[in-house]
Amino acid sequence: MMLSLQKEYVRVERDGILSYGGSQMWSENKTVRVCGCGPVAVLDMILYMTGRQDRPIPLEEYNKELQKLCRTHFPLIKPLGINGLLLAAGTNRLLHKYKLPYLAFWAVSGKKFGARLEELLKQDIPVVFSVGPNFPAIWQKQSLRFYSKRADGRYVPSCSVKSHYITATGCDEKWFRISSWGKEYYINREEYDSYIKEHSAAMVNNILMLRRIRR
Repeated sequence: MMLSLQKEYVRVERDGILSYGGSQMWSENKTVRVCGCGPVAVLDMILYMTGRQDRPIPLEEYNKELQKLCRTHFPLIKPLGINGLLLAAGTNRLLHKYKLPYLAFWAVSGKKFGARLEELLKQDIPVVFSVGPNFPAIWQKQSLRFYSKRADGRYVPSCSVKSHYITATGCDEKWFRISSWGKEYYINREEYDSYIKEHSAAMVNNILMLRRIRR
């Protein structure tokens, strides 16, 4: 049985179609399109946590907010984007702005990854995490597969990625359900672990963890 968020996920209305989360590819800004996946993941998390996912968000409104965040909270360096430490710093400013009683930090322990992800989902918090680059052999072209789920329950390969932030909305013993590029995908947990061990490292494949604090 899949552990899931309790409410409907963020939906952006684009050409009359509702998405599953946001996408940097809709931005008019080239730098955001190339490396804005981190700000998108955090924006979707904040929209969900502040209750703004209860209605579809017009594309123009979403893009305006994303562009503002990239300018004020998440400085992007093309083509690298933003690292986990800076992502956490910008997230903490947003948590404070919206009076959300949490402290964000970029986790680096691979052993606790699954437990941390499940901990956040149980609190009804979308989970921002990363598929890191090839490391230390950064010149390699190894990547991690994303799957789509068919109506008959089969999981079929859809695309593959590296150096990418995504948002988990559910998980079970075998799969992470995620939002990326405005669509619903799945990551095989064993394949994610293998990618980290064989082609990357835990410090760049990890989770934006939130701890509850007293305001």
